[in-house]
Amino acid sequence: MDISSLSLAELKKLEAQAIQEIKTRQKGELEKARAEMLAIAQRVGVPLTQLIAGVPKNAAKGEKKVVAALYRNPDNHDQKWSGRGRQPLWVKAWIETHQTLDGIRI
Repeated sequence: MDISSLSLAELKKLEAQAIQEIKTRQKGELEKARAEMLAIAQRVGVPLTQLIAGVPKNAAKGEKKVVAALYRNPDNHDQKWSGRGRQPLWVKAWIETHQTLDGIRI
Protein backbone atom coordinates (compact mmCIF):
# COMPACT_ATOMS: atom_id res chain seq x y z
CA MET A 1 0.00 0.00 0.00
CA ASP A 2 1.46 3.34 -1.08
CA ILE A 3 0.46 5.97 1.48
CA SER A 4 2.48 8.83 0.04
CA SER A 5 -0.44 9.92 -2.14
CA LEU A 6 -2.98 10.03 0.72
CA SER A 7 -4.22 13.33 2.10
CA LEU A 8 -3.64 14.33 5.71
CA ALA A 9 -7.25 13.48 6.60
CA GLU A 10 -6.92 10.06 4.98
CA LEU A 11 -3.64 9.44 6.83
CA LYS A 12 -5.24 10.36 10.18
CA LYS A 13 -8.15 8.02 9.42
CA LEU A 14 -5.70 5.26 8.52
CA GLU A 15 -3.75 5.95 11.73
CA ALA A 16 -6.92 5.64 13.82
CA GLN A 17 -7.81 2.38 12.09
CA ALA A 18 -4.27 1.05 12.67
CA ILE A 19 -4.40 1.94 16.36
CA GLN A 20 -7.77 0.22 16.73
CA GLU A 21 -6.51 -2.87 14.91
CA ILE A 22 -3.42 -3.01 17.13
CA LYS A 23 -5.59 -2.89 20.27
CA THR A 24 -7.86 -5.62 18.91
CA ARG A 25 -4.94 -7.88 18.05
CA GLN A 26 -3.23 -7.28 21.41
CA LYS A 27 -6.42 -8.24 23.21
CA GLY A 28 -6.69 -11.40 21.11
CA GLU A 29 -3.07 -12.35 21.77
CA LEU A 30 -3.53 -11.77 25.49
CA GLU A 31 -6.61 -14.00 25.58
CA LYS A 32 -4.77 -16.66 23.60
CA ALA A 33 -1.80 -16.53 26.02
CA ARG A 34 -4.13 -16.82 29.04
CA ALA A 35 -5.84 -19.84 27.52
CA GLU A 36 -2.48 -21.50 26.85
CA MET A 37 -1.30 -20.84 30.41
CA LEU A 38 -4.52 -22.20 31.87
CA ALA A 39 -4.20 -25.32 29.73
CA ILE A 40 -0.63 -25.86 30.95
CA ALA A 41 -1.67 -25.38 34.58
CA GLN A 42 -4.51 -27.86 34.20
CA ARG A 43 -2.24 -30.35 32.43
CA VAL A 44 0.34 -30.33 35.25
CA GLY A 45 -2.32 -30.12 37.96
CA VAL A 46 -1.38 -26.86 39.68
CA PRO A 47 -3.35 -23.65 40.19
CA LEU A 48 -2.62 -20.98 37.62
CA THR A 49 -1.51 -18.52 40.31
CA GLN A 50 1.09 -20.97 41.56
CA LEU A 51 2.34 -21.57 38.03
CA ILE A 52 2.72 -17.85 37.42
CA ALA A 53 4.30 -17.07 40.78
CA GLY A 54 6.80 -19.91 40.56
CA VAL A 55 6.80 -20.50 44.31
CA PRO A 56 6.44 -23.72 46.28
CA LYS A 57 2.91 -24.80 47.11
CA ASN A 58 3.13 -24.01 50.85
CA ALA A 59 4.67 -20.58 50.20
CA ALA A 60 1.83 -19.67 47.85
CA LYS A 61 -0.57 -20.00 50.80
CA GLY A 62 1.48 -17.59 52.89
CA GLU A 63 2.94 -20.24 55.15
CA LYS A 64 6.35 -19.46 56.58
CA LYS A 65 9.20 -21.88 56.86
CA VAL A 66 9.93 -22.71 60.49
CA VAL A 67 13.49 -21.98 61.58
CA ALA A 68 14.97 -23.87 64.51
CA ALA A 69 15.71 -21.86 67.63
CA LEU A 70 19.38 -21.26 68.42
CA TYR A 71 19.01 -19.49 71.75
CA ARG A 72 16.94 -20.10 74.91
CA ASN A 73 16.16 -17.77 77.76
CA PRO A 74 17.84 -19.27 80.86
CA ASP A 75 15.15 -17.79 83.11
CA ASN A 76 12.21 -19.01 81.02
CA HIS A 77 12.89 -22.06 78.83
CA ASP A 78 9.70 -21.44 76.87
CA GLN A 79 11.26 -18.33 75.31
CA LYS A 80 13.44 -19.14 72.32
CA TRP A 81 14.96 -17.15 69.49
CA SER A 82 16.20 -18.31 66.09
CA GLY A 83 18.84 -15.62 65.81
CA ARG A 84 16.93 -14.01 62.95
CA GLY A 85 15.03 -10.78 63.00
CA ARG A 86 14.62 -8.44 65.93
CA GLN A 87 16.26 -9.49 69.18
CA PRO A 88 13.82 -10.18 72.02
CA LEU A 89 14.24 -8.07 75.14
CA TRP A 90 15.64 -10.99 77.12
CA VAL A 91 18.39 -11.41 74.49
CA LYS A 92 19.25 -7.71 74.68
CA ALA A 93 19.40 -7.91 78.47
CA TRP A 94 21.68 -10.97 78.27
CA ILE A 95 24.05 -9.25 75.85
CA GLU A 96 24.23 -6.15 78.08
CA THR A 97 25.44 -8.22 81.02
CA HIS A 98 27.41 -11.02 79.31
CA GLN A 99 28.61 -9.38 76.05
CA THR A 100 28.10 -12.63 74.10
CA LEU A 101 25.35 -15.06 73.18
CA ASP A 102 27.42 -18.16 73.94
CA GLY A 103 25.81 -18.75 77.34
CA ILE A 104 22.28 -19.04 75.96
CA ARG A 105 23.01 -21.07 72.83
CA ILE A 106 20.95 -24.26 72.64
